[in-house]
Amino acid sequence: MKLRFAVVLSLSAATLLAPLPAQAQESGDVVVRIAGARTKLADEGEIRVNGVLDPTAGYETRETYQGILSGTWFPVDRFGIDASISTPGTTNNIPAGSLAGTPNLGDDEFTLVTLGGRVQPFDGPLSPYVAGGLQVQLTTQERDGLGVNLNIPNAHGPYVEGGVEYDVSSRWGIFASVRKAWYSTGATGLLPTDATFTNFAAIDANAVLDPLTIQVGVLTRFGRPDSETGPAIGPDSSRWTIRAGVTTLSLADEIDLSVGGAPFPNAGLSTFEHHTPTVQIGYFLTDNIAVNATLGIPPTIDVFGAGSIGALPKLGEVTYGPTAFTVQYHPIRHGRIRPYIGAGVSYMIVFATEDGAFEQLEVENDFGLAFEAGTDFMVTDRWGLFIDVKKALLRPTATGTFAGMPVVGDTRLDPWAFSGGIVFRF
Repeated sequence: MKLRFAVVLSLSAATLLAPLPAQAQESGDVVVRIAGARTKLADEGEIRVNGVLDPTAGYETRETYQGILSGTWFPVDRFGIDASISTPGTTNNIPAGSLAGTPNLGDDEFTLVTLGGRVQPFDGPLSPYVAGGLQVQLTTQERDGLGVNLNIPNAHGPYVEGGVEYDVSSRWGIFASVRKAWYSTGATGLLPTDATFTNFAAIDANAVLDPLTIQVGVLTRFGRPDSETGPAIGPDSSRWTIRAGVTTLSLADEIDLSVGGAPFPNAGLSTFEHHTPTVQIGYFLTDNIAVNATLGIPPTIDVFGAGSIGALPKLGEVTYGPTAFTVQYHPIRHGRIRPYIGAGVSYMIVFATEDGAFEQLEVENDFGLAFEAGTDFMVTDRWGLFIDVKKALLRPTATGTFAGMPVVGDTRLDPWAFSGGIVFRF
């Protein structure tokens, strides 16, 4: 499942191959790209305990798998201005070296944003490029594990990127790239020194991040008249829409927990971003109003504790089905860019749970409001690419036992769902 976003998009695109004349990057061109990506941090730096450098201490983080939306505007031939933004990804912070064997200190969720320039010098369907500029790593969420008061500030630094694009036609193609950035951040926190969690050692690290990002995806081109790029795309009178792609889900991971009937303060949850293939089926009731159903293959997620229960082993596993039913407003149904907004409901169906530190784990199904916004990028009258973001308000109750005592948790999951893929109209 790790690179499903990239694989599904690439395989779907391959089924539509129809070689047409390709052109070089010309003044006025705009290119939009949707990709799946893997990012891994360098896991280097200096760690101090109570202000004293521990030369043998280290840490390890997991790789993240994200979606990336990027675009390029060519103000002159062959020279473009790039920008990109990723979906959130979450890493853990596992002590290593002299600290090895200590549980996860905590998790941090981040989004990568870039702004730079590129040179794409060659004509023809196969077009390599180099790019560079500034990358910013925005910390969007921090969750304590064994460590307390985990703080990982935003960071930024230069990046370089190299890649290649293949134009299947003058309107769309596929691409792959590798990006390397260089920057560090000053992470801080407190590490308990006894089982009572009353005595702490101050931990601070000059964490060298230097992320390496590999991405694969599809692209579509704008900026030239239809006479140069293929048959004109007229007004849309179709009734049915199918969007197929991959969705990345990121949860809020908050919980009000009671153990043995008494509140357990400062407890939290920790889950990593997860991905699943999804299908959206839409039907236009009028020229501008559509109803839309979103269904996905149920993912299984590991649920860890955070905050005051961050030192526990994995709490359990949950397999659930993400669904949404929305009414959409489509203000524009002509041309190649067709935005929409929507609102409705989301229903979380829990198919299975598996015990961990919490035994007899049960999670209720839940029902809540959902909101969405997205855009179709049409390649022809009948198909194109799409991006979509949804926010659902889901707050199921979880129950179980811990050390023989009953556990009740009122959660706030409130997932963000970021989707990208191919849209078909008929």
